[in-house]
Amino acid sequence: MKRTIEFFLSLIGSLLGVVASILALGIAYLDLFFHLIRYFEMTSDLLVGAWVSLIFSCVGFTASIVVLFKPKLSSVLLFISGVGGLICIDWFYLIPAILMIIPGIMVFVRKGKMKTETI
Repeated sequence: MKRTIEFFLSLIGSLLGVVASILALGIAYLDLFFHLIRYFEMTSDLLVGAWVSLIFSCVGFTASIVVLFKPKLSSVLLFISGVGGLICIDWFYLIPAILMIIPGIMVFVRKGKMKTETI
């Protein structure tokens, strides 16, 4: 069964997730820089979340390609990467999370066509 809608939605979601993660990384490093100047400490809570969300975006990209071959595995990976990225960097990842969770649900709920065999 062709799953082009799920493929394109998850591909766009994962690419937007990479962009959102890179923006969060930029903000985290700016926060780290200004925190270092002011308090002489190198602590940033957003930095770890931004790196982990980048990993989740890469998992989502892999799942968008796998959706054509193994749809159930892809559904689980898309759902995990969408929710995980949303937990890591909150509102930055809202649109990519929606674009990854919806195809994950679509793949899981949508049933393939059954081939009937005549005897």
